[in-house]
Amino acid sequence: MVSTSGFMIGVVGGLLDFASATNLLISRATQEPGMVNSTPSNLAWIVGLYVLGAAVIISAVLSVMSPGFRFPRLFSALMMAYGAMMIASGWVMTTGNMLGTTDLLLYGYGMVVVGALMFVNGVTMVRSPMSV
Repeated sequence: MVSTSGFMIGVVGGLLDFASATNLLISRATQEPGMVNSTPSNLAWIVGLYVLGAAVIISAVLSVMSPGFRFPRLFSALMMAYGAMMIASGWVMTTGNMLGTTDLLLYGYGMVVVGALMFVNGVTMVRSPMSV
């Protein structure tokens, strides 16, 4: 049983990851070279958000295609894992440890909410009876 809501949550979550990473990248580029935000760890964080966004969107698309029908438990486990990663990433963004625009705080809260929805949807997909 393929979850259409999982597909939509995955696409929205991936786009939110891309928006957060782009916001961090823009704020990194506009700050002075001596600022704390120009550390290599923030660059790794930006790349990590782009990779997470791409992985979430690719998994969401594949979940409604043939692989999603053949391996539904794999995609529900991926959705739970991505949801947990988004909750953690969003929480870090809301703590104020990262320098960025005020939109970054909103993206952080959005990532926590979408990550929680992803995790719950993954759990319900595991518990639902799946036809083989």
